[in-house]
Amino acid sequence: MQVTLTKELEQYVKTKVKTGRYADESEVLRDALRALEQRDDYESPALEASLLEGLHSPHRPYNKATLERIRKNARLGR
Repeated sequence: MQVTLTKELEQYVKTKVKTGRYADESEVLRDALRALEQRDDYESPALEASLLEGLHSPHRPYNKATLERIRKNARLGR
């Protein structure tokens, strides 16, 4: 895989390596991707609100489509 960065991002990555916290540029990018993955997995307030609404609603069968609807609404900030 080849990744192209803007000059600013490239300098930012190099600065991170110079601090000594990272051994090389790849390690900086791996750490950034792990942080992105964690952010994506974080339960947003919209998702939490949807789940709480479901708890207080009349019982309906819960299936994969229900979860997908909840996730979609959370991504849209509903």
